[in-house]
Amino acid sequence: MVHFPPHASIFRLLGAVGVAVALGLGGTSAMAQTDPVVPTSMDTLPPPVTTAPAPPAATAPPATGPVVTQPPKVIPAPPTTIKKKPTKPPTATPGTAPSGPTAIDVDISSQTLRVYKSGRLVRTVHVSTGSGKRFCTGGKCQTAHTPRGNFRIYGRHSGWHTSYLGKLYNPLYFSGGYAIHGAGSVPNYPASHGCIRVTVSTANYLAGAIPTGTPVLVHD
Repeated sequence: MVHFPPHASIFRLLGAVGVAVALGLGGTSAMAQTDPVVPTSMDTLPPPVTTAPAPPAATAPPATGPVVTQPPKVIPAPPTTIKKKPTKPPTATPGTAPSGPTAIDVDISSQTLRVYKSGRLVRTVHVSTGSGKRFCTGGKCQTAHTPRGNFRIYGRHSGWHTSYLGKLYNPLYFSGGYAIHGAGSVPNYPASHGCIRVTVSTANYLAGAIPTGTPVLVHD
């Protein structure tokens, strides 16, 4: 015959059993949490993490000294001034008369004077033109030069005429105070103050043969 303990004892027994069960379960749980997990295969290990090496830092080239920069070369612009060519006095071929029914051609290089009528040479005489020397008179100095170019007879005197440079016979003026005139001395080389000297006999001929307005060409 089994004797059951009283009700209080039963409750105590059940409580003890529950505590034991609880302890057993708790112990197992604690063991599960504290035991390390050991993998059974290396294939289950995570792959190693590799880090790419950082590129080397850029380094400045070694200094070799101060850098000298040359300024740009400035090329000056050419001057804009245009020099004018000296004008050459008109020339004439010996034997070729200036235009006009009557014309005079004076060739300085040969010291000759030619008279043309209607383009035909009618007379050739020797002359003496400006010497090219410096001279002074009345406090005024200048060079003895016979002007070159195309002119016309614009004035005249009959007989002897006295100028500040001397006496002129039957002068035929062609440029300012320059004239073709007779003189006492007519060498065959340049010797005048600038006028065109001819002999007295030639001056008499020219006075009657050359009208006012006759073209005169003087050239080298």
